[in-house]
Amino acid sequence: MNNVMNRKSIKMVAAAGLALTLAFTTVGAGTINADAAQTTKYVAKPQMVTAKTDVKVRTGESTKSKVLGILKKGEKVYFVKDDYGWSKVTYKGKTGYVGTRYLNIPGKQVDSKKAPVKKATPAKASTKKVTPTKKTTSKAQASKTVTAKTVTAKTVTAKTVTAKTVTAKTAVNVRASQSKTSKVLGVLKKGEKVTVVKESRGWSQVTYKGKTGYVATQFLNTK
Repeated sequence: MNNVMNRKSIKMVAAAGLALTLAFTTVGAGTINADAAQTTKYVAKPQMVTAKTDVKVRTGESTKSKVLGILKKGEKVYFVKDDYGWSKVTYKGKTGYVGTRYLNIPGKQVDSKKAPVKKATPAKASTKKVTPTKKTTSKAQASKTVTAKTVTAKTVTAKTVTAKTVTAKTAVNVRASQSKTSKVLGVLKKGEKVTVVKESRGWSQVTYKGKTGYVATQFLNTK
């Protein structure tokens, strides 16, 4: 009789241990998924985007950072880039940060964990000292990668150089450099036309009365 009771007790303890193991495994998996979500980011060009809902604009990539202001639902802001969940924006002439999930950004999401895996592949091949041919192949692949990056950079430069005529949304200062404290060359009136040479970090390089000047992009109708 005692043997039967002991066997039942052992089975109950084993079942309880298995249940606890499954519970901890589930919690661990949730933590891994949460961390994995932070390794993704959006790849999109600098452009005007809209807020999905009311959201705070902060001075840094943290919810503890100082609040510069609040974007209302549907309000436009100049998007510079996304950094794993935080979007760098130009807000009222200042650099700010907004949670990426609160913005309508046309682009694609990528996982940064996939890139290191591809880079690790040539390293494994190079450990085999017996075959020098594989080392030569990896060098050739490296040179091809550099060439591809160079071509991409040239393509981007060509796009930014294309000039276009835009109008001012409101009266705005034309400055000598990309700074709100730089010398004022003149004032564009609302609706006045000006030629934009290129855009960079929230500033548009323009040709104003035969001179090169700079205007905050958010005050121009660039479309």
